[in-house]
Amino acid sequence: MTNILAILFGVLVGLATTVFTLGLLMPFVGTLVRYRATYTPKAGAVHLDGEDGLAATPRSDSPSYFGMMKRVYRIEGLNGLYKGLMPSIIASLIAMMVFIPVSLVLASGLTVLPNGRVQLPAEGTLLMWSIGFALSVIPALLFIPMQIIIDRAITTPHKLAAFDAPAALRALLSPAERAQPLRLYLAPGVAPALLLEALVSPAVGLLRYFVAPRLPLAAALGAALPILLLVTAFVTPLMVLTTRLEIQRRGPEPPTFEAALVPEKEEVVDFRSTAAGVAPYTGLVDCARKVVEEEGWGVLARAWWVTALLTLVPLLVPMVMPEVPPGAPPPSVFYSAPPSF
Repeated sequence: MTNILAILFGVLVGLATTVFTLGLLMPFVGTLVRYRATYTPKAGAVHLDGEDGLAATPRSDSPSYFGMMKRVYRIEGLNGLYKGLMPSIIASLIAMMVFIPVSLVLASGLTVLPNGRVQLPAEGTLLMWSIGFALSVIPALLFIPMQIIIDRAITTPHKLAAFDAPAALRALLSPAERAQPLRLYLAPGVAPALLLEALVSPAVGLLRYFVAPRLPLAAALGAALPILLLVTAFVTPLMVLTTRLEIQRRGPEPPTFEAALVPEKEEVVDFRSTAAGVAPYTGLVDCARKVVEEEGWGVLARAWWVTALLTLVPLLVPMVMPEVPPGAPPPSVFYSAPPSF
């Protein structure tokens, strides 16, 4: 009973921490999604069906991360920086409700601290990695619809009421998607992209838990740089492609807008429209090919430094932890989920 109460207390603390963290980070997350989502075709790169070559109008300016943040604030104000906050909170609540039973099972027979964290024995490194693997991969696939809704809520030019979910869903989803919500799981390329992203964290965890502790500090730090470069080079394009695929709606009909959902006079994000005969993205590989052909390779590297920073911290922390003196009892291991890229 004590373990259960401690776990529930930890869930409440985690919920409060999540809401507080989202309040701080949402402007930066929203800017990142918009920056990666905005469509910047090269002159002559887009050819419409049945025409020899009709050039799309390229942007006069090349977007940047902080330039996008300024653009959001100029057009939509402070409220625009917090678009997507409500569905992000809802997704966090759903995730906690799903994983409370898992936490209770894990807590069975183990020491639970007053703050709700589960204390694992020192030999539980494999268990810790396995839990991290599950908590990375399962939510990525389970919450595909929520991730799609969050990214569309961030990028939509319409003003969405925080507590009017039906109207918001009518604006964010096409009629075909609303009629069959499970179709969101089949959105072209989204599931493979999210699965690949989710597998990166456990892969880095293998190095953190099983390789780095056995290497001298100098060797571990020396290996961190190529790992950082590889992860950044793999994850950054994947994040760009994932964002593009998530904001692409399925079905021939556009979403339904209402009078209350007043669009801004100027849109923050330039979308890739398929209404004029431009072929939609049909999958992850096709999306990558079209992005390179229409916009260039540089688009795939948008906000690479954000990925590098998110990779660097969890990669280096276990490498610089002090070694256990000979003969001293091994320290306890506290489980914490791997970071999300």
